[in-house]
Amino acid sequence: MEHNRVLRLEHGINFRELGGYENTAGQTIKWQKLLRCGGMSLLTNRDLTYLDNYGLRYDIDLRQANEAEMSPDRYPKNTKYINTSVYPFTDNRRFDRRLKRLIKRMVVDDSFNAQTYAQMVTDSHAVKVWQNLFATLLTNDQPDQSVLFHCAAGKDRTGVAGALIMTALDVPRETIMQDYLLTNAVFMAADSMDTATIITKANAGDLASQFNVAMLLKPTI
Repeated sequence: MEHNRVLRLEHGINFRELGGYENTAGQTIKWQKLLRCGGMSLLTNRDLTYLDNYGLRYDIDLRQANEAEMSPDRYPKNTKYINTSVYPFTDNRRFDRRLKRLIKRMVVDDSFNAQTYAQMVTDSHAVKVWQNLFATLLTNDQPDQSVLFHCAAGKDRTGVAGALIMTALDVPRETIMQDYLLTNAVFMAADSMDTATIITKANAGDLASQFNVAMLLKPTI
């Protein structure tokens, strides 16, 4: 089975592997254990066969129920589907001191996006979702069997999940940030590159730097 940073699927949205990343102790995350992506409603039958052979056994859908109903996941018959939505938040953020401290430490403004990201790691409901996610990861103790987690685009909710998992595995912060930013590159590259080129560049670590630099240099209108 080939191992690529971006999986070779026909209609996968931002479908990626976390295998191969190295932590601060020199240990490497195993391939075919941790997958992340966007929506799965457009996967073809060939994609499902590929994922079944790849060992996909858990599909953790971080979207809300209405999102899942509008665009239901397609997954192999051997895969267990788990819908556990990060939203809605349940804590009153006006009185959540943890949230205010986190925003003050991590961001330069009090924007809606900054608050949302901070709430994703402080809100009591969201924290339970992450606890359930980690419990599933621990349950998946067989070789070459994968846990997949995703939201709609595989960016925000999925990005936070990926960052939490890699942080727990002691992956360097720089690597975590590069993987998070790879989402921008995957979407931008789709307009100008074929799948094979995207996979090659992502494997080499060139994709994220190329397209995120281009995005930063793009003139504003």
